Amino acid sequence: MSQTFPGSALAAGARLTRGPYGWWAFLVLGGLLSLAAPFLARVSPALDVLPWVMIQGAAAAAVLLSLRRHGLGRMWSWRLIAAGTVLICLATTGLWGIGWVWLKIPVLLEIYSRLAVDCHVLMLIGLIALGWRNSGAPRAALLDAGIITVGVAMPFWTFLLHPLLHSTQRSGVDLALAVTSPVVDVFMLGLAVRLALGKRRAPWLALMSASFGALFLGESAYLLDQMAGRPDGPLATVGWLACSVLIGAAVLHPSVAHASAPAPDATNRARVMLFMTLALLSPIASMAGLTMSHHHPVAESGDRFLLLALTVMLAVLLVLRLNTVARLAETRAADLDRHADQLTLRTRQLSAALHTQEMLQRSLAHRAFHDSLTGLANRTLLGEALQQALRAAEAGTAPETERQPALLLLDLDGFKDVNDTLGHPIGDDLLTQVAHRLRALCEPGLTLARLGGDEFALLLPAASAARAHALAEQILAKVSAPYRLGVQEIHLSTSIGVLAGTEISTPAEALRDADLALYAAKAAGRNRIVVFTPELRSARLEHARMVAGLRQAIDRGELAVRYQPVVELDSGRIVAVETLLRWQPGDSRPIPPDVFIPLAEESGLIVPIGTWVLERACADAARWQDHHDLYVTVNISGRQLREADFAETVLAALERHRLPARALVLEITESMLLATTPAETERVIGVLQGLRAHGVRIALDDFGTGYSSLAYLRILPVDIVKIDRSFTTAPSAADHAQARAFTKAIVELSASLRLGTIVEGVETREQAVVLHQVGCTLAQGYLFSPPATAQQIDNLLHTRLTTEAA
Repeated sequence: MSQTFPGSALAAGARLTRGPYGWWAFLVLGGLLSLAAPFLARVSPALDVLPWVMIQGAAAAAVLLSLRRHGLGRMWSWRLIAAGTVLICLATTGLWGIGWVWLKIPVLLEIYSRLAVDCHVLMLIGLIALGWRNSGAPRAALLDAGIITVGVAMPFWTFLLHPLLHSTQRSGVDLALAVTSPVVDVFMLGLAVRLALGKRRAPWLALMSASFGALFLGESAYLLDQMAGRPDGPLATVGWLACSVLIGAAVLHPSVAHASAPAPDATNRARVMLFMTLALLSPIASMAGLTMSHHHPVAESGDRFLLLALTVMLAVLLVLRLNTVARLAETRAADLDRHADQLTLRTRQLSAALHTQEMLQRSLAHRAFHDSLTGLANRTLLGEALQQALRAAEAGTAPETERQPALLLLDLDGFKDVNDTLGHPIGDDLLTQVAHRLRALCEPGLTLARLGGDEFALLLPAASAARAHALAEQILAKVSAPYRLGVQEIHLSTSIGVLAGTEISTPAEALRDADLALYAAKAAGRNRIVVFTPELRSARLEHARMVAGLRQAIDRGELAVRYQPVVELDSGRIVAVETLLRWQPGDSRPIPPDVFIPLAEESGLIVPIGTWVLERACADAARWQDHHDLYVTVNISGRQLREADFAETVLAALERHRLPARALVLEITESMLLATTPAETERVIGVLQGLRAHGVRIALDDFGTGYSSLAYLRILPVDIVKIDRSFTTAPSAADHAQARAFTKAIVELSASLRLGTIVEGVETREQAVVLHQVGCTLAQGYLFSPPATAQQIDNLLHTRLTTEAA
């Protein structure tokens, strides 16, 4: 559509839209040109067309460019406004300017007059659609526009249309066209004012309202000129041109970029004042003007009827508007009630959430300081209670032994077996019952805690050693009572370490010393009470020192291997040697094996130490096997047997030193099997059977010292039975006879099972004679040789060979 305008008009419109103040330049230049238009018409009728083409062309170009720039062309309201603007420009240029002013064709003037009305109707429809879209309450917007239109129409009728109808000589279509344009303008003015008085109060709306006000002014001036029988005056020309100028300025204003967003409706003071003014002054002014006019009584009665109808219409519109306001108020009140209900609900939800959060915080705080299974205090809370008790002891005035807190540490004996055999759920129930029994013994002010697993602690803030020991005895008796869990009856005992009557510096120190007492109670046989003494700490420090030294013993060369021969009682020939381990720290006396071997077992060092011993034994045995057909026996601990790669370690050592598997005997004890679960025992037996299948022989050491030795002879893959030294060193004649009978029974039993026997601890010839008499063939002990080095064994074997050769 823009291509229908002269290029200069479109270019001018484009230039004017550049920058944020293009609308102001358009307004100033267009206003000056509008004011100059009447003077140009007086100079030459041909020049009268120029300002109309330029102003209306620029306005149409500005509307089209603004629609493209801000995307307003998507809305039908703006399309209709743009169509009206473009059509009026085309009609003015072609029909009026060229057809009538220049060519003097009357029919084109009539077509122009009708087309102008049509353009105004298009813009009216566009304004209605715009008001419908841009208002939060479209019905209220139309009522407001109707009130403004009727309020303006009453004086407009009285002072303009009524005199025009009685004074003009026009009739028919010409009169209808003359009256229709201002009536449409009144409606457009009402709609534009309604938009301008909305909540948004955008500047482009004010300019748009002013444009239709200028159009109404121009139409009114034109009617006055018609009433006076004179040609179109300058006021009409300026009003019509100002309408196009203001429309162009409105669409060029930056605020039109937000014209597509609807604004919520709101009643404001300016709109209320306008309605009040129209409702009061419009009927009064119209009736007064009609009264002062001098017309025929019949015509006057018709005019009064028309004014009355318009007054009634205004009243109806006001009532409908008030009803709309009331409905809007009710709706907003309902919305406020709904929002209030939602706010109340959210307040309740927030309160519930805060309460839940508070409960959660309390729960988290409780979990942070309490055991989840039993509900007792945990290690953290026990530490805080100990710290508080120590502070109270420092500030107290009682004797030192009664001010210090007392701490009891408990460990359930045999609880691991319950978990392994009956399952963890039964174990948890058992812990809960134990906690219940302990809680029943606690007086107010005591702190009962579960430190983890089956370990409990009881803190007495200020107690003597006697009171702590008495409470420990009550706990010992209470815990030992049977437990009924479903159909199971479980018996437990407990070991208790007591720290009391001793000055304590820190909670960590208290827990350490009480744990030392608990360790001593378990080492002493369990189900007993041990009170902490400084000697326990010294012993533990020595224990730690020895373990630390044992860790470095191999690297320092402090460990040594000794061998004790196994001889035939008939011939005195050495058939085997038993590998024995010795520890000689560099700066102290030798440490006995019965001292450091348990330390190695407990710390796990027995695994690397045992592998080292196996390697040394296999290396020496390879030499003796080649020259003397000797086999070597190596003691194996239960910790080594439980290693997953134990069998591979043994077979690799045999292969590395090229030692036949039959030349190696692994010595085990029944105690290492008694300390494991049935499933673990079954796995260990499988490992031994696998090694035995490769040719490695198995010896059962210290036979006869355990209550289940005979049972183990039946299930273990054993080749040799080593009879304990206790059967050869009886203290009296009666005991000697009894030991001899037991030894003979063991030898006969082993022979019936096709097992070899070796008697240990033979120290005298009398013992050797007796053993030979009961059927023993192999023995070892100090009678034949003390434990010796590999070199000494070499010398001993060489001496035997020399003697036999002689």
